[in-house]
Amino acid sequence: MFDLISDQDEDRPYFETGGIGRSHEFYTGEEQFRREMSRIYGRRWIPVDHVSRLKEKGAYSTLNIGSGSILIIRGDDGIQAYHNYCRHRGYKLVEEATGKRQSLVCLYHCWVYDRNGKLKSLNGTYMDHFFDKEKNGLLPVRTEVRFGVVFVALSDDAPDLDESLGEFGVFAKAYDLADLECVEAKDYPVASNWKLVAHNVNESLHFPTAHKDLHRITDFDDAGTYGLKGDIVGAWQSIRTGYNSVSMTGRSSRTPMPNVPEGDLQKINWITILPNLLFGFTADYVMMQWVWPESPGTCFVRHFWLFHPTETAKSDFSHEAVFALWDKANYEDWEMCERTHRGLSNPLWTPGQLSYDEEVVAQIDAWVARETTDTPAAEPAAGKAAE
Repeated sequence: MFDLISDQDEDRPYFETGGIGRSHEFYTGEEQFRREMSRIYGRRWIPVDHVSRLKEKGAYSTLNIGSGSILIIRGDDGIQAYHNYCRHRGYKLVEEATGKRQSLVCLYHCWVYDRNGKLKSLNGTYMDHFFDKEKNGLLPVRTEVRFGVVFVALSDDAPDLDESLGEFGVFAKAYDLADLECVEAKDYPVASNWKLVAHNVNESLHFPTAHKDLHRITDFDDAGTYGLKGDIVGAWQSIRTGYNSVSMTGRSSRTPMPNVPEGDLQKINWITILPNLLFGFTADYVMMQWVWPESPGTCFVRHFWLFHPTETAKSDFSHEAVFALWDKANYEDWEMCERTHRGLSNPLWTPGQLSYDEEVVAQIDAWVARETTDTPAAEPAAGKAAE
């Protein structure tokens, strides 16, 4: 069942920790959280949106990152991210999650910026002749687009994005990710450590007990993990005979995406770009979600539902059965994550044994541990307005 990735190392070692989980401090500790925010989220390329939500000039979205905020907007030369505050006194410019504006007005002292981040007007604010409008535009954030996903980096020494993505392009191209349309997005607050959400999305061991609807359609016994190149991890799972869509009904009249290999038509490919971008690739749609840390014990998840434009253009298009399944499954997952976090918060908890079905859980934690150690074992892979 490896039609997309056939070169697999079936003899790869059983996890870096011998199959044992991580300590309670790894999930709940303040110092570990600070290292993750500084060395991972503050340094690496991180996802912020899909291009289909930023099609028109002036279309924007915002994202709070730690104590800051990012504004992502389509300007005249493509999509660009900026720090979301006025250069005058630091007023947060845009509060809304999404929208469309041709100018950005600071409501404190009425400084006005255009969609390209340039300061256009002070609207009466007195400045002496030393003030240079050209040097007081919005501060840009490094921005790149790959396969329809918008990435930003808060650091000048972020690792090379293409090296980090590794073999992800194999999946992105097969499922036409860059051309898909986001028909809905929803935010979920979760009272757990962000890594527990990443774990949850990458293993199906809990499906029989936690997700009755998903388990009815997907086959837990016909599943496996990938050994992938790059800062990505992945697994796959078959769709049961008699169903052709991972949805509440299990059936769909949508045409499978044209580039999906035959062997993957009855399959979900679960792929995660580390640290926090999670995909469920199916033949008739793609679910994309990312998880953002807020504290050691809280995070929020933004879930995107993406469909092929030939399907969304049809008069009878509906994504209700897909949305209903995943919205229900998400709330079921958040309960699992939150209760797990409460258990891990007990300092007397000791790491448990992981099964082979939880290989990706171990891979995620091993990657985070490598990125946040004081002396990394290896140097991480080294990457304008994006198109």
